[in-house]
Amino acid sequence: MNAKIPKIVYGIPLVILSAIIINLVLDDSAIETSLSVPLNSNLEAVSEDFGYPNNLYSGPFAILDGTYDVNDTVFLIGDEIPLDSKGMIDFIRPDGVIHHSLQYDGSKNAVNHYFTPVSSSDLEECGECEFFGTWKISFRSNQGMTYLPITFEVITQQD
Repeated sequence: MNAKIPKIVYGIPLVILSAIIINLVLDDSAIETSLSVPLNSNLEAVSEDFGYPNNLYSGPFAILDGTYDVNDTVFLIGDEIPLDSKGMIDFIRPDGVIHHSLQYDGSKNAVNHYFTPVSSSDLEECGECEFFGTWKISFRSNQGMTYLPITFEVITQQD
């Protein structure tokens, strides 16, 4: 009878430990799945479930829409940027010219930037500039993560 008691004493903690490990593994995979944002080839989030339809994402960066008109404002948001990520963000017009650049640094954790790709005054000042078409937000990484570009359209006003 004494030989059976140690088997039971060791068996119960093993069953409890196994249940705890299985529970932890299942919880970690559920958390990982719920935090990932599915992306299609245009980096547009399939986001009906995420509360922000029509967002365009690249890593921790997003813009609020994919189509803009004259005098519309583009909002670029970067949140929870990894600490070791540093670099430049280039806003590139359809003709390949860099409209402007912005630095990002993970030690600051967030980027909130807004700009107007084409205003009425831009059209008056630069008749040869190509403002309408596909713009690209490009990320030049100096350190840390590399991010894919985000694209958006600037369309002409329909009169």
